[in-house]
Amino acid sequence: MLKQLLLLNLSILLMSMTNSIHAKTKECPIKPAFDIVVSDNSAHLVNDMQNIIIDANGMINMNGSPLKVGNNVQQQAKNLHAFLRQQLPDFAYQSQQNLDNVRSAFKTAIREQLGNKSELAENLDGLYFEVKQLLQNTIITRDGVTYFYYQPFNTLKKDGEAIGKKRFYKIVGNSVLHFDVFKNFSTVKTIAKNEWKEQKVKLKQFDAQICELITQIDHQYNQLILQLGQY
Repeated sequence: MLKQLLLLNLSILLMSMTNSIHAKTKECPIKPAFDIVVSDNSAHLVNDMQNIIIDANGMINMNGSPLKVGNNVQQQAKNLHAFLRQQLPDFAYQSQQNLDNVRSAFKTAIREQLGNKSELAENLDGLYFEVKQLLQNTIITRDGVTYFYYQPFNTLKKDGEAIGKKRFYKIVGNSVLHFDVFKNFSTVKTIAKNEWKEQKVKLKQFDAQICELITQIDHQYNQLILQLGQY
C-alpha cells in the first residue's frame, strides 16, 4: 500500500510537468491544418493542398505562382500577415515562459521540502528538457522568424503525456526502493497537490487564449482561401 501511494504521487508530480504545456481543459474544437512561417517580410502558410506566401504588403503567391487580386483581398492578406506577425512570436514566448515557471515552482518546492540533492528534482529537470524539445518542435522563434507546425501542435498534449509516462516507468524500473522520496511520500504528495493546484489555474487561462488565437487564425485563413478560389 505504501509503495502504491508513492507511485501515485510521483505520477502526479511528473504528469504535472507535462500538463504544463497543455492544461487540462475542454479540447479546443479547432485543429489547425497548415504550417506557418512568419517574419517581418512574409507569412508562409503551407499544407498538402495549398502553398501560400503573403508579403508585408498583401501580395500573394499561391502554389508557386503570383496572384493578381483585388484591393479587398490584398488588404485581407495584409491583415493576416500582420496578425500572424504580432501573435505567433508571443505565443512561442509565452508557451516557453509558462513551462519555465512551472519548472521553477516545482523545483523551489522540492528544494525547500526535500533539499538540494533530491533525485526527484533531477528527474523533473530531465522531464523539463524533453518537454521543452517537444514544445520547440511545435513552435519556436529563431533569428526573428517564428515557425509553427500544426501536426505536433495537434498531438502536443498526447505526446507530452507519453513523455511523462515513459520517464515515470523508467524511474520505477530503476527501482523505486532506491528513490530518495520513498521515505518522504507525504511530502511528495503535498508538493504535487499544492503546486499543481496553483499552476493549473494560470495554465487553463493560457490554454483558452491559445484556442482563441488558433480559432482566429483558422477563420482568417479559410476566409482568404475562399476569396482566392475566385481567381
